Amino acid sequence: MNLKAAITLIIVSPLLVAANPSWAETPDLSGPWAFQVLTSPNGPGSREVLFAQDRDGTRVFGFVDSNSASGRFVGTFDGSHLEFTAVLEFGGQPLAADYFATVTGDTMEGRIEYGLYGVATFVGQRVVAETTAENNDIVGSATDATIEAARTGDHFGLLHDGHLAPEMLTVTGGAFQMGSSKDDADKDYNMPHEVTVSNFSMSRFQVTNAQYAAFIEATGYETPWEPKGWTGYMANYPNHPVVNVSWHDAEAYTNWLSELTGTSYRLPTEAEWEYAARAGKQGLRYVWGDEWDNKAANISTWRMGFVPTRNEWKEWWDGEGEQMSKSQPMTTRVGSFPANDWGFYDLTGNVWEWMYDWYQQDYYKVSPALDPMGPDMADEKVLRGGSWYNKPDVSTVATRDRYATTVRLNYNGFRVVEGSDK
Repeated sequence: MNLKAAITLIIVSPLLVAANPSWAETPDLSGPWAFQVLTSPNGPGSREVLFAQDRDGTRVFGFVDSNSASGRFVGTFDGSHLEFTAVLEFGGQPLAADYFATVTGDTMEGRIEYGLYGVATFVGQRVVAETTAENNDIVGSATDATIEAARTGDHFGLLHDGHLAPEMLTVTGGAFQMGSSKDDADKDYNMPHEVTVSNFSMSRFQVTNAQYAAFIEATGYETPWEPKGWTGYMANYPNHPVVNVSWHDAEAYTNWLSELTGTSYRLPTEAEWEYAARAGKQGLRYVWGDEWDNKAANISTWRMGFVPTRNEWKEWWDGEGEQMSKSQPMTTRVGSFPANDWGFYDLTGNVWEWMYDWYQQDYYKVSPALDPMGPDMADEKVLRGGSWYNKPDVSTVATRDRYATTVRLNYNGFRVVEGSDK
């Protein structure tokens, strides 16, 4: 039985509310929720959960559905603390899963106990129904809906003449200290220098599969090849970042977006990207601070559940990590982790992002102080942000990577800025 079929079995009649007015004052969990499993013996995953409550609001019941297990549940809710036990069918056998969560408004966070199978952690978000969007209305956006509302079928972005396009955030320009000197003496970004950037707008999220698919549909452009083991990646994961796109592919997308909207688009410069990533916080090592937060970004340590030494990281990728990466998408839905102070998501992790700039190792020594855009020509383009494959020391806000413009990898993607070449 799937979630949609279960809906008719557990809908709560409005008459129950009328019969007990006090229930109107009790938080109501009723309706669909999306659970994201963060750490688990079987790795990260997702659950579709449908809630209903009884007359006084303290008893909950419903249905859980996922790719691996499904079943009914019953439990209690006191307004902030939720407990329920689901009897699931797992591999043809019954399995009891005890859920414990703290609920705050339309979000919850907690753990799942599977008995001998171990313990998982999860976050949950109420699913907001998608509304019919008119031209230029925001669809599944953080502007007017909670971020986790964008699930399969509810695509992040703006509609322009029926085509899905990225949602942009305006950034007021200013001066900042670009680069870092914190424990990075041998790095190409170990050249702190003051840079001023002009006003610009940058996409809130990395360009998604759904957004890139709109470009393909409109132009007939080549579809990115599917990473091995990531079955139906573009179709089944529309709100994950597009991958296996070269710098030229990303540039072609910005050219189409410019024609579609009548506004010039391009890839971000390194300076714009780092300025937006720092969000007014000078000198920090990571987007959020100087200490690594293992729950703040989709890099390998988030899936591992701990921050490893380099040898431990390599051993994990030689074993469990390699098997995982060849059997499921390693990206996460854009916006699955906290935004920075200016509202941008996934500036650390998920996928590396192509920059406008050509790469030059010592460019920071000669770059202009106002709106630097990289050297005139080189062999490779810069990427920023780190990816699902990396560890913290490669995921700082100042880290630079580079690849040839024709390279396509399953950990490279991009976001866009609004503005012509300066």
